[in-house]
Amino acid sequence: MLADLTGIKADLERARETAQLLSKTMTAEKPDWSLVEPLSVAAAVAYSRPFMTGVRTRLGEDDLSTLSPVQREAHDRLRAYRDKHVAHSVNAYENNNPRAQYCVERVNEEGITAIGCSHGRVSGLSPSDIGNMTELATLLINGVERRIKEEQARLLQIVRNMPLEKVLTGGQGAFQIDHTTPIDQRRKKG
Repeated sequence: MLADLTGIKADLERARETAQLLSKTMTAEKPDWSLVEPLSVAAAVAYSRPFMTGVRTRLGEDDLSTLSPVQREAHDRLRAYRDKHVAHSVNAYENNNPRAQYCVERVNEEGITAIGCSHGRVSGLSPSDIGNMTELATLLINGVERRIKEEQARLLQIVRNMPLEKVLTGGQGAFQIDHTTPIDQRRKKG
């Protein structure tokens, strides 16, 4: 549980930091608009990870129960942005319209001269979404930090009751990352 909560906290911190960077980018004297979409996507994905299924524990309704109705609506909107716009193109934020091209003055003589397609989409989070993400991530981080402290205290009691020799033989190997495992291979739970 401690490992899961630590990962959740890291995701929420990354979401908050990315939202703050996005805000700074958008309000700069000369905004770099090419960064708005990738930063929005990164923030939305990081914010959503703690609520997704996978091998680690996820945040659920109990964790969201402290949110006000306005905050819950903002949370649901951010999750929908990730689910229905970033991960899956299923909303009106993206529109691709095929069209026939012709010259109005010569359409009777020339007919249709080409076929094209226009593309438009919302490329990033709005300033209010960015502010909401920063606020929500901070609130959720606070709750996760409380749970981490409780879990640390619980685990400390267990480890203190174990023979010291057994604890010490575990070594620091648990803190190494296995870079040889393929990225598409699911890691073990726990």
